[in-house]
Amino acid sequence: MFKMLAEMLLNKQIKVDSGRIELMGHRDSFTPLDTYIDILKVITESKNEKLIYDSCKKAGYEWFQIMSEKFPGMRQMEAIKWGVDLVSFSGWGVPVLKKADMDKKTFIFILKNSTVAKHFGKTNKPIDTLFNGLVAGGMSYIVKTDLDSTEIKCVATGGDICEFVVSPKK
Repeated sequence: MFKMLAEMLLNKQIKVDSGRIELMGHRDSFTPLDTYIDILKVITESKNEKLIYDSCKKAGYEWFQIMSEKFPGMRQMEAIKWGVDLVSFSGWGVPVLKKADMDKKTFIFILKNSTVAKHFGKTNKPIDTLFNGLVAGGMSYIVKTDLDSTEIKCVATGGDICEFVVSPKK
């Protein structure tokens, strides 16, 4: 993660100036975790989590598209590593690619130390909607197939880890 951050700083792909944060030429911002958790709770109570999932899936796809323009020729596994480092740098937790089957386009990710799951509190269903969408979108771009992600284990539901299965959309 720190190597990626150092390279981005060296290549002026992270800029902070006059109230602006830019990552790879695109404006970004830091949102307080409590704000995101409050938004997530309201959306979850209204049963509209799909809004977050779909938005994050689109964002994940677009980030990998941007990354491929900035780093042409990057291999699939290198792109996955870049995405893992970016999520970790962003403070959402530490993603780990547990299993990858490029032929079947199926993947299993673990999210260690999930910020959202730990701060959301106990719930009866998996809650890492943001990461779930990001990984679906990012992996869709990498394998050039529309994929979906399902969180099958979650710390917020009492699980010991957060685990996600990414596979072709049905």
